Amino acid sequence: MKILNLLSKFTLLVALAFNFHFSLSAQSVEEGKALYNANCTACHAINDKVVGPALKDVHKRREEAWLIKWIKNSQALIKSGDATAVQVYKENNEALMTSFENLSDNEVKSIIAYIKAESEAPAAAATAAVASTPSAGATSGEASSSDWNTAINWMLFVIAIILVLIISTVSKILGRIGDIQGKPIINWNKTNSILLMAFLIIGMGAAFWEFAAHSKHTVFSSGPASEHGGEYDNMFMITLILTGIVFVITQVLLFWYGFKYKADGKHKALYYPDNHKIELLWTVIPAVVLTVLVIRGLMTWNAMMYKKDEKARNIEIYAYQFGWNARYAGVDNKLGAHNFREQGKMNALGVDTNDVNAYDDVITNELHLEVNQPVDLAFRAKDVIHSALLPHFRVQMNVVPGLPTRFAFTPTVTTAEMRKKLNKPEFDYVLLCNKICGGAHYRMKMKVVVDTKADYEKWIKSQKVLVNKNTSSSQAVALN
Repeated sequence: MKILNLLSKFTLLVALAFNFHFSLSAQSVEEGKALYNANCTACHAINDKVVGPALKDVHKRREEAWLIKWIKNSQALIKSGDATAVQVYKENNEALMTSFENLSDNEVKSIIAYIKAESEAPAAAATAAVASTPSAGATSGEASSSDWNTAINWMLFVIAIILVLIISTVSKILGRIGDIQGKPIINWNKTNSILLMAFLIIGMGAAFWEFAAHSKHTVFSSGPASEHGGEYDNMFMITLILTGIVFVITQVLLFWYGFKYKADGKHKALYYPDNHKIELLWTVIPAVVLTVLVIRGLMTWNAMMYKKDEKARNIEIYAYQFGWNARYAGVDNKLGAHNFREQGKMNALGVDTNDVNAYDDVITNELHLEVNQPVDLAFRAKDVIHSALLPHFRVQMNVVPGLPTRFAFTPTVTTAEMRKKLNKPEFDYVLLCNKICGGAHYRMKMKVVVDTKADYEKWIKSQKVLVNKNTSSSQAVALN
């Protein structure tokens, strides 16, 4: 009896231990997924080569301890002479991998756990696909939905080709009959005039429907999230209304005159070799309107670009194919110097670690901003021209290698407030690249969070500074 009790207790402990291990493993994978999406997707994919190599089964090819060192600081591992690191570096055309020293060992392990889970997922999917494959004697009704979709698409394509051929043939036959009878069977002038009016009505109706149906899906529907955004939106709407009025008037007149003055012998258009009054009107009026718009835009641009605010927080945005990094100034609100010759030597961003102002800098893969706090964003690029687009803040600035650019603005709506306003709990602000900068351009984005003052201070205190306060200058260079 005692033996049975012991066995039952032992079995219960094993079950609990297994369940605990499974829960920890699942939690690790979920955490790894979030970290992978935030840090790795700009350059890597599981099954495909993007900028870096495909990561499938990397846990089988490399030891975990080596992977942790490589992910946290690949450049240091290469410089140490590690044979595997040097080989990987050369195999990938000596492209420098971003260092992630801000990640803990456990966080890196979570990323590896997620890669492992994703690497095994395709095999399971393939097995399921084989199991569900119809047998040789299966009927056509058991074909997969994708096969049916392909067949339908081909049928539609063939039908379209047949219709074009039929219309072309009928047109030729009617033309030949008209030639025999000495008069056209179809009055093409009248037909084309009717088609012009139909195109005007349908096209104009479609344009207004597009505005009504999809304008709510644009960033303008949520309103601006920055101090200057209201002025920006106001200028945009004035320009859109003015050009919209001109568009409607000119298109209506264009198609109406085509309909009215068809060659039917009833209406004849008047011919003016020149009319100085009309030419003066349509030259002077647009010139005056455009001058007012341009001057107002220039004044607004100067107010945003050249406004100096001593209280503005200094943040540097660093662009590379295909990702972003943010570098925050420390308590001194001074960013350390940048030296492009240091890129890939001491750190991926080229921060000059000989500059004491760099010691308290913070490097992150997310952009956190404090609501109602002015921010001065400085932009740098490592490789090609990028374009930093913060759509909800109405900010866009080219990011040019060797030519630092900047933009200052004040965020006015926190992420939590915008989620509540849009009724979208999953909403996040984003920083996008608005230049086609390469094959993985579509992946190049960074999460932007607008915090309250308390939340921002809590977050920034939780980040690691570039160099520990107790580290000497000579040691600092070695660490980075």
